[in-house]
Amino acid sequence: MHDDLDAAVFDAYGWPHDLSDEQILERLVALNAERAAEEKRGLVRWLRPDFQNPSGARAATQRELAATDEREEAVAPLPAVATAWPRKLPEQIAAIRDLVARTHEAWTIEKVCTAFKGAKKTDVEEVLESLEALGLLTGYTHKSTRLWKSS
Repeated sequence: MHDDLDAAVFDAYGWPHDLSDEQILERLVALNAERAAEEKRGLVRWLRPDFQNPSGARAATQRELAATDEREEAVAPLPAVATAWPRKLPEQIAAIRDLVARTHEAWTIEKVCTAFKGAKKTDVEEVLESLEALGLLTGYTHKSTRLWKSS
């Protein structure tokens, strides 16, 4: 079974079946670098799209992000009343995700912080970056300000 699995993997990558362990490692490192470069350009190859990207959203390409940088960015208005900052991380993640998803405007860390009583900038930034890493938000820099939008 192991030999069959090895052969299937080699075939999937288009690699010869007689590679040494060192050659396999070299190819995997090169493939990892290639995938990292693709992700920087906005191409994400989801391993489990139904789980990792259930909304079917695609990452913005560098060209799209550059086009966004060229126009004036509308920053989201603040909610009328600030809500309490949730105590637990899962609730914080859901609160920020829902806040940003309500509009198509961009959000700064500061704007998100003012929407929640007691929110710390470092905590908000960590949640925004996590939502971006999961593909639920798109983050980019405009005029040296970091912004996030719903993906």
